[in-house]
Amino acid sequence: MFIRVACLLTLSAPVAAQSPPWTPYNEGLERQHQVSGEARAQLDHLTPFDLPQNETRDCLASFRILPSFTPPEGWCLLLTKNGYRVETWKTTQTSGNAPSEMAEASVPLDKGTADLIQEIWINVLLDTHYPRAYSGGLDGTYYSFQSRSHGLDMRAQTWSPSGERPPAWLVSAASEVMVYARSQGADPERLRTDLAKCKERVFSYYRSRVGGGA
Repeated sequence: MFIRVACLLTLSAPVAAQSPPWTPYNEGLERQHQVSGEARAQLDHLTPFDLPQNETRDCLASFRILPSFTPPEGWCLLLTKNGYRVETWKTTQTSGNAPSEMAEASVPLDKGTADLIQEIWINVLLDTHYPRAYSGGLDGTYYSFQSRSHGLDMRAQTWSPSGERPPAWLVSAASEVMVYARSQGADPERLRTDLAKCKERVFSYYRSRVGGGA
């Protein structure tokens, strides 16, 4: 297990670290070295979201919280004839009926803030890839992200991310958007500032990881 955890952590190391030598994927070996939740949480990239999402809205960007034991919730960034809006939703279930998403809050968003959300989402989603290590059966919270703009249509997820890495920053930024919408747009300047900081951290991380400097 130590070897596999070390390989995962190497992926999240900031720049200058050497990548481990490439070897062909060996399912038997990988299954014998299931990684811990701690190592899984420290991945520095999103992983593909393979399950279909029946998204009825045409979201430019979206965020879903998918806990192990409580109903999902999330938000959707929309462009309407009146401008950009963020709509939040919660999952509800009435007796005898299948769960459904119930609209909760809807607030306008200025173009600059909407552009920031899309820039962050697109760049982090473009770094999505599958992990080599097996890590099934872990309890925690999945967070999924979707971007459908600029000719791209992408979905990805992260599991209970931790540390100073893009997945954790993305979850934090998405949570700020949720707070903003539920507060009926109480502090737009704070949201713009938080998103701008997230964008700078993410972009600096990627520049540094390929040796381009911060």
